[in-house]
Amino acid sequence: MKQKHSFTKTKLFYCPIYKIKIDPNSYDKEKIISDIKYNKSFKNTRNVLDVTGDNCDTHHSYKDFDNEDFRIINYEKLEVIYLETFGEFFNKEIIAKKNFDFEFEIINYSALTKGQWLPIHNHLGAPMTSGSDFATIHYLNYKNDHSLTRFANPATFAPYIRCIQNDFHNTLDNTAEDNSYLWESFPCFGAEEDDMIIFPAALNHEIPLQGPTKEPRITISSNIRITEEGQLFPKRNR
Repeated sequence: MKQKHSFTKTKLFYCPIYKIKIDPNSYDKEKIISDIKYNKSFKNTRNVLDVTGDNCDTHHSYKDFDNEDFRIINYEKLEVIYLETFGEFFNKEIIAKKNFDFEFEIINYSALTKGQWLPIHNHLGAPMTSGSDFATIHYLNYKNDHSLTRFANPATFAPYIRCIQNDFHNTLDNTAEDNSYLWESFPCFGAEEDDMIIFPAALNHEIPLQGPTKEPRITISSNIRITEEGQLFPKRNR
């Protein structure tokens, strides 16, 4: 009789990306989108970033919240939803050895149309002076023709796999998340409008060049930092 084998898998050194749906009826979504669209119609390129040496052509509000030329986006209702969402995240997903609390801040909205992009970057260090632990992307207006968020592989061996293990590299499915450790970068498949993804702040990511689209690609980004003050979240061992 042929022996049957059962395999187990340990996700060692992997970077988790969590996803949760944000109820679009729980806050003033359409008002936020309307104000962002107004700002973009007023000036298509806002607050140019120079992260990689090339100024990216995009419209975003990072470090430009108080610019009186644009409508101020009111995040008050959304922040209540985020607070609840992040609390649930820490309660259910984070394994800690001691009690902790957290703080968060909405840092940016971005609105991209044809020909715009956001260069590779991470969320370490800013805007919270003591650094961020997690970053989030909330997809407010996100259609099938919008660019996927692309994450850079932090594994140092990834750039060399195609050269030294070419047959292996060409054989495996490059759309399977289990194989993502082999590629230099990997798109975030499966994200839909009203999804939020939460990921390590140190993970480099970008928005590739946006192709033709009738609707602006609108997202909101936040940073989260774990603090030692308070007893809100008790330690939880595996």
